[in-house]
Amino acid sequence: MEKVKLLIIGAGPGGYVAAIRAAQLGLEPVIVEKENVGGTCLNWGCIPTKALISSAETYNLAKHSEYLNITAGSVNWPDVVENAKRSVVKNRTGVEYLFKKNKIRHVFGTASFTGEKTVKVGEEEFEAENIIVATGSKVRDISAFPVDGKDIISSDHALFQEKLPESLAIIGGGVIGVEIAYIYHSFGVEVTIIEAMNSIVPFEDKDVARELSKEFKKKKIKIHTGTSVQKVEKTEHGMLITLENGKTVEAEQVLSSVGRAPNVDGLNIEKSGVKLDERGFIATDKLFKTNVDGVYAIGDVIATPMLAHTAEHEGIIAVEQISGKVVHEIDYLLNPGCIYCQPSIASMGYREQELIEKEIPYKVGKFPFSANGKAIASGHTAGFVKVLLDDKTHKIIGAHIIGFGATDLISEFIAAMNIGATAEQLINSIHPHPTLCEATLEALLNALGRTIHM
Repeated sequence: MEKVKLLIIGAGPGGYVAAIRAAQLGLEPVIVEKENVGGTCLNWGCIPTKALISSAETYNLAKHSEYLNITAGSVNWPDVVENAKRSVVKNRTGVEYLFKKNKIRHVFGTASFTGEKTVKVGEEEFEAENIIVATGSKVRDISAFPVDGKDIISSDHALFQEKLPESLAIIGGGVIGVEIAYIYHSFGVEVTIIEAMNSIVPFEDKDVARELSKEFKKKKIKIHTGTSVQKVEKTEHGMLITLENGKTVEAEQVLSSVGRAPNVDGLNIEKSGVKLDERGFIATDKLFKTNVDGVYAIGDVIATPMLAHTAEHEGIIAVEQISGKVVHEIDYLLNPGCIYCQPSIASMGYREQELIEKEIPYKVGKFPFSANGKAIASGHTAGFVKVLLDDKTHKIIGAHIIGFGATDLISEFIAAMNIGATAEQLINSIHPHPTLCEATLEALLNALGRTIHM
């Protein structure tokens, strides 16, 4: 049995970033991964979806470029998929290079606990001073309509299938559902979204959810909300989905997009003594310690937001804690979330409905991109910037953006909210013209009754 200082199980964003930081700190990490490095994010999630979305955005710009007096041609879906695959390989190669650069030992295989701090990988067995479990998540399957990879697909299948269906019914209108809806619709697929809650992207600010629904309906994407799926059956014409409200939806293919579940398969977690919570996540404290001393868990396998950047930050905190550094607890209210359909969405902090429920006094400011010079010039006028301020201090306590470039525009709020900046401090900072970020400035001015361009 080989003794090691730190064993990391899983080479997704949380695991590989933790390994790099551990190497910097002299912890000589060994990282175990049974598949390709990069995890779901790099191989099946963030990277390939963003490659497909970039193709969709470019194609949509081309199709609707009459606004700029430009005429464009057609698109070939297999080539679009190949580009996404190339993006995955290039990013994966980059992670492998970083492993070599930082002298990180990568062990291929499935890790399985044999004791509290002992893990077997194939024929090798390790005894570790410290262990970080970073095994991520897996597609959640529903027994009423199990994924078969053909008629009923998961998001994994949706990204790389060779041929597009004529029509697609998406069960689940969350982040993954709306991103794939945007991609498929962009390339000519008739798309229907079915969401059990009362709106698509139900965990976003209500104004944002309404705006996305409005823009999707403009694109002729059909949306059914407030009703669940009762039955999915195959017919000679395709798939028939019966909804709880009595309506039916017909489509050639069905996408099951009902969330993800923590991935502890094959870990033999019970042999370690590590406890799971009632939903199957590994239970940890606020600094990612499990109930077993020296064993940590990060990323999608614990009950924190299932986001790559969240896992990365958690991994760094876990490693720095192991090395003896003073670390901070994460304030997940300040954890930004992004959705990459068009119009894209970025948000952090409180939603307005939460402030109302908690009876927290606040000010609200909004500014539409339809009144922003850069947005008008480029034809990207959908959406708005919305800010929420503490009523007394004017500190920014919520930021919600929907529109072209939202996922980059949120960066100003990330910095501002983490240092506790006030609206006045950002207003007193000169914003360049003409830029989309002027909408940020105007939303803040609007909250204080000082809007200039509206």
